[in-house]
Amino acid sequence: MNVVTVIHHTHIELKDRMMKVFHCAVFICLLALFFFTTDVTAQQRKRGENSGGINRLEDRIRKLEEKIEKLEKTRISEESDSELEMLLKEVETLSADKDDNKIAASTVFKGEERQQQQLNPEISMTGDFFGSYSSSSDGRIESAGDFTDGRNQMYLREAELSVMAPLDPFTRGKFFFGIPSSASTAPLSTIIEEAYLEWLNLPGSLNLKVGEFNTQFGDLNRWHDHSLPQVDRPRALVNLFGTGNFGGIGVAGNFLLPSMTAHVNELDVSVTSGGDGVSFDDSYRNLVGVARYKNYFDISRNTYFELGTSLAHGYNDEAAGHKTTLGGLDMTVKWVPAGRSHYRTTEIKTEVFFSHRETAGKDIDRFSMYSFIHNKMGARLWGGLRYSYSELPLLPTEEYEWDISPSLDFWQSEFVMLRLQYSYTERSYMENDHSVFIQSVWSMGPHKHAAY
Repeated sequence: MNVVTVIHHTHIELKDRMMKVFHCAVFICLLALFFFTTDVTAQQRKRGENSGGINRLEDRIRKLEEKIEKLEKTRISEESDSELEMLLKEVETLSADKDDNKIAASTVFKGEERQQQQLNPEISMTGDFFGSYSSSSDGRIESAGDFTDGRNQMYLREAELSVMAPLDPFTRGKFFFGIPSSASTAPLSTIIEEAYLEWLNLPGSLNLKVGEFNTQFGDLNRWHDHSLPQVDRPRALVNLFGTGNFGGIGVAGNFLLPSMTAHVNELDVSVTSGGDGVSFDDSYRNLVGVARYKNYFDISRNTYFELGTSLAHGYNDEAAGHKTTLGGLDMTVKWVPAGRSHYRTTEIKTEVFFSHRETAGKDIDRFSMYSFIHNKMGARLWGGLRYSYSELPLLPTEEYEWDISPSLDFWQSEFVMLRLQYSYTERSYMENDHSVFIQSVWSMGPHKHAAY
């Protein structure tokens, strides 16, 4: 075999092998391409499946939310209906109870049953005791009489019995009986201080009073002895009316007027039979007329001011035809702090009086006044200071007296009060004196006076 033939055979063999290798490579490439295409298709198919699952999940969530919203609306509607039913049932129950009460009340009235307790009046008893000492040796001061309340002695000034009750929706009755000490009255007797009937809220804003009562001349005249801000009455009042109140038996009207000169305007008018025995004749045929016009002002939330003018006219000697005319001006300022009235209160009161008295000789014109301040210093302590000046209205000579009196009150409770008072009095017609008082006032029961 020659070389050419060998080369030719070798070339053919290499060519066959190259073709086999080429065919193997093509086959491997086609096989790889097939697997790659299959894998991509599978991934795409898987991704499509995942995307469809998410869409289906979102649809289910949306449907669940719609169902929850519908259920919530249904629940709210059911609760509203249930609450409405409960309210309706409660209204029906209350209506039934009201009807039952009406039936019960109707049954009671038809049976004419009345509770005795509701018919009982308010009954109370008050004691007024004091002991005093005076440096004066004048008999008119040492003894208990019309000139003064008495000095240098232990003195039960009064035991007062109070009976009050509403008689019906339109009227009320009040009785005040005074039982003086046996040292000043012999034999022991009972005195009617006040006993009157009141008609309330009549047409024209009128309250009408009939019976025996203290007149509304000035401010302090109506106060009973045990309720005074000091032990004794100011000399300005004692010299006009004696140691008691100026009053009588008659009729009185209280008119609540439209607001004209102040926030509240009141007019009190009375006619009484008999006077006080000092400025006016105490004969029952002597008619004494009294009028007082009061103005009330609210200065602030805690402070108010009252201004009153008074007039009284009647006979001082009916047989001789001599008359007395009294004029008065009273002013009160009171400070009561809101929310602290249990511990702090301050009151300032001043009254001025003018007296014109007809006599067989020369007419007598006199002037008198007093002023005091009362200050609450705590839950139980009150401090007070009073000044009084008076020209004697019965003497033709121009005699006068004045006094100054500090006091300290201790309220053990609303039913028991203790007081210590000192007074210095200077007079133009007799010796001056120093006086000391120790007072105790106690009350049993719901003791309530008419509003002062």
